[in-house]
Amino acid sequence: MRRSLIAGATAVGLVLTVLVSPAAAAGAALPAPAVECDGTAASEAEAVALAGVCAEDVEVLGADGEDTGLVAEPHGTMRFEASALDPYVSTKATARTALNPASAADYGWSGTQWVGYCDPAEYAEGCDQAGVQRLVWQFDGMDVLRDLAPGDITSAELVLQGSNAWMDDVDCTPNRLDLYDIPRISAGTGWSSTAGWTQDRHAGQIAFYWPACTEKPAYTGYFDFDATQLAVNAVKGDRSSVTVGVRATDETCMTCGWNSFKPTATLIVRFNRPPLAPTDLGVGTQGFSYPCTGDQVLRTTTPYLTANIVDPDPDNGYPPDPAGEPVAATFLVARADEPDVPLWEGTESVARTGEHRVGVPSEILGAGRFIWTVFATDGGGLSGPSSSCTFSIDIEGPAVPQVEPLLGGGAVYLERTVRGGVGVPGSFLLTSSSDDVASYEYGINTQSRFYEVAAGKNTVLSVTPDRGGLNYLSVVAYDKAGNRSEETIFEFYVAFGPTAPTPPAITVSGPTSYTFGDVPTASVTLSEDAVTPYGTVTVRSGSATVGSATFDERTEELELDAAALGSGTKTLTFTYRAYPEAPAWSTQRTITIRPLAFSALRSPSISGTPQVGRTLTALRGPWTPSPSRTTYQWRVDGKAVSGATGSTWKVTSSAKGKKVSVAITGTKTGYTTKTLVSPASAAVKAGVFSTPTPKITGTPKVGAKLAVVRGTWTPQPTTVKYQWKVAGKVVKGATGSTFKVPSSAKGKRVSVVVTGSRAGYTTKALSKSMTTLIR
Repeated sequence: MRRSLIAGATAVGLVLTVLVSPAAAAGAALPAPAVECDGTAASEAEAVALAGVCAEDVEVLGADGEDTGLVAEPHGTMRFEASALDPYVSTKATARTALNPASAADYGWSGTQWVGYCDPAEYAEGCDQAGVQRLVWQFDGMDVLRDLAPGDITSAELVLQGSNAWMDDVDCTPNRLDLYDIPRISAGTGWSSTAGWTQDRHAGQIAFYWPACTEKPAYTGYFDFDATQLAVNAVKGDRSSVTVGVRATDETCMTCGWNSFKPTATLIVRFNRPPLAPTDLGVGTQGFSYPCTGDQVLRTTTPYLTANIVDPDPDNGYPPDPAGEPVAATFLVARADEPDVPLWEGTESVARTGEHRVGVPSEILGAGRFIWTVFATDGGGLSGPSSSCTFSIDIEGPAVPQVEPLLGGGAVYLERTVRGGVGVPGSFLLTSSSDDVASYEYGINTQSRFYEVAAGKNTVLSVTPDRGGLNYLSVVAYDKAGNRSEETIFEFYVAFGPTAPTPPAITVSGPTSYTFGDVPTASVTLSEDAVTPYGTVTVRSGSATVGSATFDERTEELELDAAALGSGTKTLTFTYRAYPEAPAWSTQRTITIRPLAFSALRSPSISGTPQVGRTLTALRGPWTPSPSRTTYQWRVDGKAVSGATGSTWKVTSSAKGKKVSVAITGTKTGYTTKTLVSPASAAVKAGVFSTPTPKITGTPKVGAKLAVVRGTWTPQPTTVKYQWKVAGKVVKGATGSTFKVPSSAKGKRVSVVVTGSRAGYTTKALSKSMTTLIR
């Protein structure tokens, strides 16, 4: 069994079928002045030389004259060109390291490094001791990956440049290398510190053979790994970098996967995102487009449809090129009630980003409501989401408008009736039997209509004549599509001299005097100028609304809100409006509502003892009906006590010797306010203290200090006096709350008298004697 070392630069049977000329293989240089910079070469060496002379990229042609995918750059290195079908991002490795379990990592290595198992017995020049080595390349700056979804990745290639390979030329055993998606590397990354060399992070494999073997691919000097899974993993992890580890599938023998590599490495990621959903949809004519909002109405059967298309990807290369390969926009038009049955389909292919516009041919559409949908398809056949909107086609004008004079203005300008005068305004209602009228144009005393008013539920015009005699109003209607109706001419006569009176819009009749509890009513009659009754009347008393009605007959009977009116003399304002948009016309009427009276079975009374400090309670007694609100005012000798307005009152000292009464006032809507005063009480007696028995504390012996404890009095006295006694006799000067026992008190008893006083209260004196004799 023979094992052979293959040099990549002299390999034959290349994967990409690159033709190698003898001169190129021998390293012969191309003479610079003799070459033509046509961008192609027949071999790798020729491509490198030509790129150096021409300072531009040069493609390597295969045996059939087609681009193999290898490209030489001006600085003499090789790269793989991405497919022209998909956009791609291509980047060189920014970091690399060689990992060996027997020695330190070679971070940023140059020259060549080997991967797999190396045996000095077989290849002393390649390794000085038997061992295994793995290589890692890191690719940064691929920001586009963060903008992609995993499904947007179409393919990815890792391109490595080999120098030598140890291959089996006897048994044709495959030389296999594996890719792993591992974490980022640094100068401190070593054999044991790099995670990710596990099966779950396995991301690809390549197998190659001795050129004479029948299996494919053969060794070429360039390794083109399928790195699609690496790119997908980066997208899933929201990463803008890829770190790829390369190792031999079997690290136990040289022919299993020993190779040497140059430092350069290229990662090419191909992707394709669908065009975005079309925006800025518009529908209109060849010269003008309306935004597709709501339901646009057109008066053309050959509308133009527009949409803004954005494809986030270019046709090749990155970043996106808006002027790249055209994108096809597909437009579908159907009836709104049959959206799945297209009537017409049209396409337009223009710049990748920008407006796409198509015109619907004639004899396709007629009057009706339609829905159109648009979606975009890029050069790779990938279609994006659709957008749609509706529009209507209307090619018939609306019905001729009607003009009706309205009540409520200064004058009602009827046909063939002299009314108003110059400068006296009148109102007109514009209507149409068509339900799609958008606006009216009108002119006064001219058929050149200079004025426009939007059509609403009730379109009211206010017209002020500037001449007497015959006047006329010219009106046409326009629908939403812009179709115009035939013209209506309304003639009316305006008084030349003094203003011709106009009948009141409404007249009011009915009773003007009521008793509270009755239901006030009013009879409101609409002027005969309103051929058909219309409009509303609202009745207010001050700011309160007390009644309203809508006219569907000439006369409306209104029941007014008695509770809101209450009692008394009320001025009612009756306001009429033909429509909410029309001017108001008002008249007033005064009514009187007589109040009712309360009935009380007896006078109010007072409960409680009329004594200073006691609480008295006012008793209203039964009233018919019961007041909705009751107020109180306490009086002393007939005079009101300030602040004493509750149903209870605590008698103050100022009321001593005087008589107390209370005034009770009841109120209720519709009733006359009633006040009743209770009979006066007996004269208010002085208050009395509530007291405990005082105590004497201290040692009963000569020289000791005794003290009196008064206890809590209710209420507290304002003045308190003390008098100490010995054997019942007053001790002169002993008037404090403490007493020092003199020697004269020995063998006698000591006592004290406590006296309290307060305004309005009877003065009270309490005596306390010690129970033991002084020692």
